[in-house]
Amino acid sequence: MLDCRCGSVVLPAHDGQLGVLRNHCPLLSKVGFGIMQVREIPDRSDAFFVINGGFARVSENHMTVLAYDVITFEGKDSETVEAMVSHAHSVVAGQEYIRTQQEAIDIKKAKFIVHMAELASVGAPGTSG
Repeated sequence: MLDCRCGSVVLPAHDGQLGVLRNHCPLLSKVGFGIMQVREIPDRSDAFFVINGGFARVSENHMTVLAYDVITFEGKDSETVEAMVSHAHSVVAGQEYIRTQQEAIDIKKAKFIVHMAELASVGAPGTSG
């Protein structure tokens, strides 16, 4: 859970990227699969989350995102983050053929984790790809 003041939020909606700034009109949107970025958090760097499905609501300068699945590096120690990124790299690199729909989702999720690590400048060094 993240409860903070921020300058903007960019998230994957069901039909494309959705950007929300201060004084955005009220809206309710279905959330897609991708990386949500929370920008300009006071006294911290940007926060990134891989989210999959759910809903986002904006009303009176408040945003609520309810997602079915969330992966983040927030609150995790560096060893855990490196293990997550390393595992994601191995899933992406080790799959040549997609046999089931679940494996396709796992590979897509792993690619988003790798990309999130690149955006957040964290993870196992020398494993970009």
